[in-house]
Amino acid sequence: MFTYINGPAGETVAMAWGGDTVLRGIDVSVRLEGRDRLKLALLKVERHEGADRNGAYTDYVHVYQDGEEAQKAVVRLTLRCCPEAVLAFVEGEVVRNNDFGDRRALSPDDGLLIHIGALDELQGVLANYQHKDWWTRPHFDSDLRALPERTVSLLWRTPSAYFQLLPVTGPAYRADLQADGRAGGLAVRIFSGQGGMTSCRTLAFVLGGGENPYLLPERNVTLALRHLNGQTLPRNAKVYPEILDYLGWCSWDAFYHEVDEKGLLAKAEELQRLGLPVRWVMIDDGWSEVRDRKLYGMDADPEKFPRGLAHVIEALKRRFGIRWVGVWHTIAGYWDGIHPDSEMARELREYLFTTRRGNVMPYPDAGRGFGFWHAWHGYLARQGVDFVKVDSQSAVHNFLRHHLPVGKAASAAHTALEASAALHFDRTIINCMGMSAENIWHRPVSAVSRNSDDFVPQERHGFREHALQNAYNSYYHGAWYWGDWDMFWTENHDDVQNMVLRAVSGGPVYFSDALGRTDPARVWPLIFRDGKIIRCDRTANPTPDCLMRSPISEPLPLKLWNKAGRAGVVAAFHICEAQTDVQGAISLDDVPDMTADSAWVYEHFSRTAVRLARGQSLPFALQAEQCRLFLLVPDRGAVTPIGLADKLVSSAALKRQWEEGKSRMVRLREGGLFVFAADQPPSAVRANGETLKWSPSACASLYEVDCSHLHGAVTLEIVRA
Repeated sequence: MFTYINGPAGETVAMAWGGDTVLRGIDVSVRLEGRDRLKLALLKVERHEGADRNGAYTDYVHVYQDGEEAQKAVVRLTLRCCPEAVLAFVEGEVVRNNDFGDRRALSPDDGLLIHIGALDELQGVLANYQHKDWWTRPHFDSDLRALPERTVSLLWRTPSAYFQLLPVTGPAYRADLQADGRAGGLAVRIFSGQGGMTSCRTLAFVLGGGENPYLLPERNVTLALRHLNGQTLPRNAKVYPEILDYLGWCSWDAFYHEVDEKGLLAKAEELQRLGLPVRWVMIDDGWSEVRDRKLYGMDADPEKFPRGLAHVIEALKRRFGIRWVGVWHTIAGYWDGIHPDSEMARELREYLFTTRRGNVMPYPDAGRGFGFWHAWHGYLARQGVDFVKVDSQSAVHNFLRHHLPVGKAASAAHTALEASAALHFDRTIINCMGMSAENIWHRPVSAVSRNSDDFVPQERHGFREHALQNAYNSYYHGAWYWGDWDMFWTENHDDVQNMVLRAVSGGPVYFSDALGRTDPARVWPLIFRDGKIIRCDRTANPTPDCLMRSPISEPLPLKLWNKAGRAGVVAAFHICEAQTDVQGAISLDDVPDMTADSAWVYEHFSRTAVRLARGQSLPFALQAEQCRLFLLVPDRGAVTPIGLADKLVSSAALKRQWEEGKSRMVRLREGGLFVFAADQPPSAVRANGETLKWSPSACASLYEVDCSHLHGAVTLEIVRA
């Protein structure tokens, strides 16, 4: 429970959680255009009680003011104390006593700062910061003087609880975090990206606390969105697209910009020959008709696709059994926008906008921008396109800086785009290059967003950074979206690690091997026979023992947890820069919402299992670039079904279990190599009424039954001795 503490002479000291101080030394400063930063004086603090649909709250309204006699900056900072969170609302204004003279506006880059003093008793930090215009990555240093600029989420731990400080991007203004320059302090930077703004009204941040760190992002995001009137939805209120529940293939790392009709059809023929049930194909960058890095036409490049987009899509679907085909474009049409001399620019000019830099792009108004997307998406849909991947999303602010406030520009762009995608593609979008906060906070309904920088197959140690970003970005990003952890190569120096990373992600699974380079053995463990991916129930997260530590710089494994029904899933990776072995351990505490008192821990690659009680742990070691995948299956007594050993997330094949007399009955989604743990060897095993041979595994108490010859769902009967 958060409470407010007054300091000497009414100065603001802190927010407290229980008996512990959480935030202290809160004050405010402003920067006006062309002026130095001005620290404001606290005039008074008002206390108000209230209630809304979230329950009762107490507001503490801090009134700050300072400046010249003719022009003053006035800021009201309201800290709203709720039982499990604090919301910080800001109302600021530059006030003149008359209309004559130079009226200064707030700086577009850092108009307001909320200063927060040192955080006490830090026992660990996970900060996610925007290291590029499009992507975020983690930072672990507990010395907040090193906190990077553009930090979009800050998690820390004290002896009593975990806390997440989540900056918010509202309808106009964006907030993020940075080091403050004072010893151990930090600052909330609030900015519009547009000059001439003389007032600011926004929800600046949410501070949440509790004993379970994995509940904080979803709770904070949900609470903030209730005050933002439908900017977007939390992930638990979104619908995962049907298309992305199936195996896909993408042209990017196979062909890069040289994608063409011949290559696509040759690859589809190869996949068909291999018997892989690829259900969707993404035609990535390189297909469009482009001049000078600008979109020139609605259809495909006539040299690469001489018979047009519709012809190649029809061939993929009719000849090779591809159900869905998607195409790539950017949020501005192409990287530098739309070519002003193109026929589409002339025909759609009322829906287009020219920036001061000369870029032509969809109009930054939801209604007028929709006109462009509706025309193009409608055309693409008539060619057979089923969904889109939309890239370069964080460039919206770069294109429209000083044209519109950052939040308003992002809202207009995403609302127009998603309205069209809902009409033509059943809302199926892969959002990409859009981890800037204004993008994350302003997509109305789309459910899937890229969770990291690109997979780069040629980079010898690229998996380290790729896995690190996906693992730790998922902690905060998963509150809004299912993460797209990008494509991978099934033939590569990191193919096994990449396969396991996708298995635990909870998001789409698709690969991008070039002609002649696909290894089906790196695909089948991820999917069922019909091409449906074996997708975990939620978004993956680092386990508690590595949540606030860097597995690249420290000698510890990166461990990620997820769920598949009642079973926990834990993937472990060696991504440490040191090439020596790293030591780790598995326990029931690695999956925070598991309630079982004991479980069988099954390791996929060694096909071994150990029964663990709560409080016990199983040690393991990883060599450089090695990974392991553990299932934590709740103990069911005499017989515990594990699942299909030939699938990475084995227990996902279990549809139902029940007891009939001396038999444990199991319903499997499909046949395969079934494995179960038992205290004694069974007297018999039957599959769909057929008696099958069973064999003991190399591991004591583990037994295997091959029912891979059976088609459709399989009912197994394990008869106890």
